[in-house]
Amino acid sequence: FATGLFYGQYNVLNIAAIADAMQYTVLDKIALALLIAALLTKSGAVPSHWWVPDTYTPAPAGTSPIIYAASLACLSAMFRVAFTLFGVKMSLATVGWLVIIAGLLSMFIGVTMALRQTDVKRLMVYHVISQEGYMLLGVGVGIAVLGDPQALAAYGREAVAGGLFHLINNAFFKGLLLLTGEALLFRLGTRDLNRMGGMGRKMKWTCAFFLIGALAISGVPPFNGFASKLMIYEASYQLNPMLTIIALIVSIMTLASFTKVFQAAFTGPELPEYKDTREVPLSMKVGMGLLAGATLFISLFPGPVVNTIVYPAADALLDQAGYIGAVMGGG
Repeated sequence: FATGLFYGQYNVLNIAAIADAMQYTVLDKIALALLIAALLTKSGAVPSHWWVPDTYTPAPAGTSPIIYAASLACLSAMFRVAFTLFGVKMSLATVGWLVIIAGLLSMFIGVTMALRQTDVKRLMVYHVISQEGYMLLGVGVGIAVLGDPQALAAYGREAVAGGLFHLINNAFFKGLLLLTGEALLFRLGTRDLNRMGGMGRKMKWTCAFFLIGALAISGVPPFNGFASKLMIYEASYQLNPMLTIIALIVSIMTLASFTKVFQAAFTGPELPEYKDTREVPLSMKVGMGLLAGATLFISLFPGPVVNTIVYPAADALLDQAGYIGAVMGGG
C-alpha cells in the first residue's frame, strides 16, 4: 500500500527518484509510516516482536540463522528507506526519540523474557529482539540529531556507525549461538535446560563455540560485540546518559542469561541418559566454526571492518544528496 501511494504520486518506484521528487506531503508521511511499520514488523523489533519466538523456535535445524539474516535485512532496509526518502526532513527529534524508545523497549523486553526461559532455543530467540534494540538505539540517536550538523559530526555519525556495526556483528555471533542451540537439540533431543548437564565434557567444540558467541553478544572485551556496543554507548551518552546506563544494564542481563545456559547445559553432573552422547558431526562443526572464526577475526581486527565497511555505510546513509546524485546521475 505504501509503495502504491508513492507510485500514485510520482509514477516511479526507484528510491532515489522518489526522494528527488518528494514533496513531503501528508500522503508521503503516511507512506513512510507504513513502510517503517511493515519493515519493523518483519524485523521483529518491539512493538512488532510477537511473532518472533513462535517462528524461530520450531524452525527446522539450520534455518534459524537464515531467518535471522532476513530480519536484519529488513532492519537495514528500514534504515535505507528512512534516511534516503526523508533524510533531513526527518530530523525532528521526536522521530529519533521514537526510534530510540523502540530500541530501548526491544532491548529490555527481549532480555527480560530471555531470562525467564528454560527452552534453550527460545531463550536465544528472545535475544534476537534484544540485540535489534541496540541497532535501533544507535540509529535513533543519529536520527535525533540529523538536523544539527554540529551534533551529527560530534556523535550522530558515530551512533549510526555503531548501530550498523552491531548489525554486522550480530549476523555472526547470533547466528553462531542459534547453531549451538541446534547442536544441543540434535544430540540431546530436547531444548529443556532442566534436562541437560555436563555437555562441556562430551561436546567440547560446541561448548567452545557457545562461549565465543555468548561473550561476544554480552559485550565482553575484547570481543566484537563490545566494540560495536562501545560506539553506541559513547554516542548515546552524549545525547542522554540514561540511554547508556540502560544499555549497560541490558548487557549485564544478557551475560546473566547466557551464564544460565552455560551452567545448565555444559557444566554440572552428566545425566545418565546422555552417557553415550558424542560431539555433533563435522558438517555442523564447520558451520559453527566459520561463524566463530568470523567473530574472532572482527574481534581481533575491528579497525579494518569499521574503516572500510561501517563508516562508509554510515556516511552513505547520512548523505541523502550524494545517494540521489549517484543514482540519478548514473541513470
